[in-house]
Amino acid sequence: MHLVATPVAEPKRSARNVRPAEVTPGSPPRKRARIAPTPVEAATPARTPRVKLVLGGSSHKKKVAPTPVVVEEGPPDPRTLPFGGRLTDEDADTTTCKPAAVDRALFKRARVQAEKIIASSLANSSNSSSSLDLVTSPTRTTEDHEHDTEFYAPAVPKIKSIYFGTREISTWYSAPYPEEYNGQPHIYICEYCFKYMKSEYVAGRHQAKCPLRHPPGDEIYRDGTVSVFEVDGRKNKIYCQNLCLLAKMFLDHKTLYYDVEPFLFYILTENDENGCHFVGYFSKEKRSSANYNLSCIVTLPVSQRKGYGGLLIEFSYLLSRKEGRTGSPEKPLSDLGLVTYRRYWRRTVLRALDGLEDDESVSIEQLSAKTCMTADDIIHTLHLMNMLQRNAQGDHVLVVPRRIVREQVEKARGNAPTGATVNPGLLRWTPLLFKPVMQQPPVVDAQERDEERDEGAVEVPEVGDGDGEAEAETVDV
Repeated sequence: MHLVATPVAEPKRSARNVRPAEVTPGSPPRKRARIAPTPVEAATPARTPRVKLVLGGSSHKKKVAPTPVVVEEGPPDPRTLPFGGRLTDEDADTTTCKPAAVDRALFKRARVQAEKIIASSLANSSNSSSSLDLVTSPTRTTEDHEHDTEFYAPAVPKIKSIYFGTREISTWYSAPYPEEYNGQPHIYICEYCFKYMKSEYVAGRHQAKCPLRHPPGDEIYRDGTVSVFEVDGRKNKIYCQNLCLLAKMFLDHKTLYYDVEPFLFYILTENDENGCHFVGYFSKEKRSSANYNLSCIVTLPVSQRKGYGGLLIEFSYLLSRKEGRTGSPEKPLSDLGLVTYRRYWRRTVLRALDGLEDDESVSIEQLSAKTCMTADDIIHTLHLMNMLQRNAQGDHVLVVPRRIVREQVEKARGNAPTGATVNPGLLRWTPLLFKPVMQQPPVVDAQERDEERDEGAVEVPEVGDGDGEAEAETVDV
């Protein structure tokens, strides 16, 4: 340790601290006199200089290694995982779903072969007893096949993905959302009321105060954690319009967005303690002139391959059976819809045929009444299964191989997903009734009445009493 003495200077006395002498008005100015130090001040000894202590040695501090901080990793954010983490890595891999150049070449080759087979079969069926005029498409050339990519290229969706609840879903097609939303790479959609928003902050605010936790309709079916709600497009117009806009992102042929009043929507949900989460839906007209029991059907990509599409189709035919009529889906069907319908039709027809006796005969009308399917759909299904053949007289007959039918039924039962069937006993629904149109009685002129009276007896309507009932008078000639 070293001690170093550092002298500290005495502070100077400022002249400002001296109080000036008082000056009376009219007196001559006084000269400033120099004040000599008093004997007391002169005798004051000098102050001892201050000592500053400086510590010597090394000025470097010893470095201490930082303590490592261990951060516990929680579960990953579902929004960062494909399909919201609901699928395994193997099922979520979509790299093999996109057709490559080899697949396109095989498809073109198979189409050319199919067109040749169809052309040859039409040329050989000139002796057919059918009275329908078949119109064939013109023969496609090699140049037409080379430009298939241009004609079959799908429209690129403007909105790349949507945040639906806690899941991020990639879109397939474009939807006619307002322009301010179509310019966004992704939008946020409420999973309860289908309101669409542009930012995560607005979506969080809406989720905190959204009044809905289930579809705004009547719950007509519940089986465990699965429910079906019936929503009227006239009573809940905004809800159904937002639902149609969401469905357009996964349907190519959908053209209905805003005219939802003539339709009924049947919403399929999965239930938990937080609410009823949307899975899929189908819609149907209240009054269908073509006897359609389904107009549109959609299942979210994150809920596919669970049997929900077949459940919705089976539910639509259950409603047709409750109404006492046959039904068929509205055409054209999408690719996934056609595959799902053909699977359901094949399974339903095989079950109906498996319930027949060995010597029992059946007709197309009987199968239609038993399955609530139209005759055209049954014929189409039997034709795909090669069960319609021609006899010696040239008529089509139904050939049912018992062993193959039973094998197919057992195979369909084994491949059916668990819980993907409809229990008719759990349905609580009444068909929609419309008020019948009152017909007015025909007006009979006096001249026509006299002519009919001359020919024979005629019933002459007359105005009744106060009850409003009409009386009929029979006139005999």
